[in-house]
Amino acid sequence: MAKIIHTADLHIKDGEEKPYCYAVLDEIIALARAEKAGFLVLAGDLFDSYSDFEALRREVQAKLFPLHETGCRVIYIPGNHEARGASADLSAFSLDPIQFYARPPFVFFEAEGVEFVCVPHAADYDGYRGWKVPPKKPGAVRVAVLHALNSTIYTGPDEEADARAGVIEDDFFSRFSIDYGALGHVHSGRRQELGGALACYPGSPRVWRAHAREAGPRSVLVVTTNGPALDVRPVEIKSAGQYKEYTLPVELDGSIPLPAVQKLEAALSARDLVAIRLTGVVEDENAAAAAAESLRERLQKRSRQAAVKLETSPASMLSGNSLARAFLAEMDAVKPETSEGPEYRRWLLARQYGLEEIAGRAAEAL
Repeated sequence: MAKIIHTADLHIKDGEEKPYCYAVLDEIIALARAEKAGFLVLAGDLFDSYSDFEALRREVQAKLFPLHETGCRVIYIPGNHEARGASADLSAFSLDPIQFYARPPFVFFEAEGVEFVCVPHAADYDGYRGWKVPPKKPGAVRVAVLHALNSTIYTGPDEEADARAGVIEDDFFSRFSIDYGALGHVHSGRRQELGGALACYPGSPRVWRAHAREAGPRSVLVVTTNGPALDVRPVEIKSAGQYKEYTLPVELDGSIPLPAVQKLEAALSARDLVAIRLTGVVEDENAAAAAAESLRERLQKRSRQAAVKLETSPASMLSGNSLARAFLAEMDAVKPETSEGPEYRRWLLARQYGLEEIAGRAAEAL
């Protein structure tokens, strides 16, 4: 029986992001120790760019060295990001005792009854049918470590226009008798049977950017082998925080309702990356812009990073609109007596959404 911690896409970055990235890496190392794992597999994009690889690899080596001393092998292949802006061949670097496999097309080795096929990232893998991978030994478990896209397990577009990943075919897994595909590149966790193998993207263990693919708890996978059987379970990385996005209404005077802001703040942690979209029809666009900046500064103190986008429409476009005047009169007639509580918030949202709908139709008529 062997135990593997599978992670990918940490995107360690120098500068302001480094302490956050290291906090996540430290938690992964602590998990490997607690689980008494035999292997820590880093399936690419450990660093965000070649310059980050060059600047921080010695520090990361030092962080990972204690795992080696406890008998946990660290297996690392480069992803597409380590090659971004590269001025040297990655295969020329030694990260000993980290087992860093950057020389194409693959490296094969066996340890503790597990056979590893380690495939560094490439623009394409078209020649894999000619690879001389040894036949799998009876009773062995075979793990392929890849940083690539697969069109079966992930059907969405590769959004990294400047650093696209190569695509690996389903046939790869059956051709080489793979039992477990330790994949990297897709930042949301996914798993699927491919060619007889259980192929898994663990997702990024940290929040790398403001994007829906970063939403939800961040985790790594703990893989336990027991003969041909595999047990795979996710473990949440608490220090990663989460990506969260919200839409808030802006009042006619450009202000943002305080109860909505307080509710949002209560849902945030210091590790979260939050994106806010402000919508509505406003009479004072300058006031709305000032409120948006004030909100960003306020949320920045409660989170790792906050972004606020103003998507309001000027009320001037509705000043002569009879439907808008009638709508506002009707809404004023049913306005709650107090501005506290859920009834007022529902009333405010109804008024704003109604004005946005009227504004949209007025714009279409122009």
